[in-house]
Amino acid sequence: MNNFFEKVFKKLKSIKHIEILVAVLFGIILLTLYLTTINNGNAYNDDAGSGYTYEIESRLEKVISQIEGVGDVEVMIMLEEGAEISSDVVPKVNSVIVVAGGADDYKVKLEILKACETLLNLPTTNIEILVGK
Repeated sequence: MNNFFEKVFKKLKSIKHIEILVAVLFGIILLTLYLTTINNGNAYNDDAGSGYTYEIESRLEKVISQIEGVGDVEVMIMLEEGAEISSDVVPKVNSVIVVAGGADDYKVKLEILKACETLLNLPTTNIEILVGK
């Protein structure tokens, strides 16, 4: 086994400019690691509309949590597919899911539904309200 490593080491030594090849290979590895970290590290923040989405979700959670009997609230919205954020175009909210601890009470569920329908200008078919823990 030791003989094998000696042969490999001799062959590598015989290659001209091996330092440059090793440096280029090392650079490619680092670049690949960096790019995969950017794409997978925090996918939520890389989405085109994530700041806008987060803002709407936060504000909606704040409003819904003020409704009597709601309890803990989580909100997730989906933007219309293909919508882009720019100075001229504001993406349209396509659907919303609300998970609320008090949503097992019909009156609370109806109040949440009315709030989402009004604030997001959505039909009730695009609003789903689920009972949380």
